[in-house]
Amino acid sequence: MTTDPCTMIYNRDLKPINGSFKGRGRDYLTLLTCPADRAALRLQGDTVCCTVDPAHVYPFVRGVLRLVPADCRDAVAEQSEAHEAACAAQGWASPDEAEFKSLPQTGLSGYPEGYWTRQAEGTALLWRFLEASRWQLGALPVGPMGEAAVIGAGMGWLAYGLDVAGYTTLAIDARAGERFGLGVYPIARFLRVQADLTRLPLAEGAFDWMIFQEGLGPYGERAAQRAAFTQALRALRPGGWLAVMNSILPSSADAEGTRALCQEAGLAPLAGVKRQRWRGRLLDLRDRLAGRGKAVSPVMVAQKPTRGE
Repeated sequence: MTTDPCTMIYNRDLKPINGSFKGRGRDYLTLLTCPADRAALRLQGDTVCCTVDPAHVYPFVRGVLRLVPADCRDAVAEQSEAHEAACAAQGWASPDEAEFKSLPQTGLSGYPEGYWTRQAEGTALLWRFLEASRWQLGALPVGPMGEAAVIGAGMGWLAYGLDVAGYTTLAIDARAGERFGLGVYPIARFLRVQADLTRLPLAEGAFDWMIFQEGLGPYGERAAQRAAFTQALRALRPGGWLAVMNSILPSSADAEGTRALCQEAGLAPLAGVKRQRWRGRLLDLRDRLAGRGKAVSPVMVAQKPTRGE
């Protein structure tokens, strides 16, 4: 019996979509929708097609799913190319595989002073929230942890960390270049998706975590930030978590803007999360005595209410 490629469910036992991506044994396309009409997607040969309109076809290019509608494909490509050129002009280093896997704890040369230190500090705080949610669910210290999407994923190093931690992960960005974008790590197990970040192609209620890796600032005006925030919230399951990071230049204005969006949506941002075990509690005490807890937090996390709340 033959299998119709349009109805094929992609998993570990079938040929990888792009020759290297293998994923976590599930159909990643169920987490995504057609950006043109929000219909479901299916694999057709080595491309992805819309289940409603066969004219909406999206290719894999060097392992990255180019999930961009035709009306903004050129603009997104120009944005990606401009990012590659700007990073190269500033002398930023592009990582090899070993360097990629060590980010953000071990930084790259050429970046502004303190850039990777601040990324590491913000990521460490995010991980405390992730671990707190794991404890809340009563999950094992290792093993599958649900679905996560990183919006504005850059090179994808945070998405890589989430995958290693057990999440079925999407890395989403308009920047898909091979030196400074999603194309940096060609053997990723997480799915890399190039998309217009103002039209997030995410399935409704499909995720446990939605993470804006670079905050909401890149969206510009408040209306655009609100639209992106609303789209991300729609993609969360009831009880899911939304995180807004701003590790490089956290500001009280950005924090208040994010807090206002949470309040509009009926969410209550978490005040913080305590470290687990005795060593962590000592570090919390050290930070309080040093006055470090008074600065603007590089991460704000809120939980979507469960049904009936």
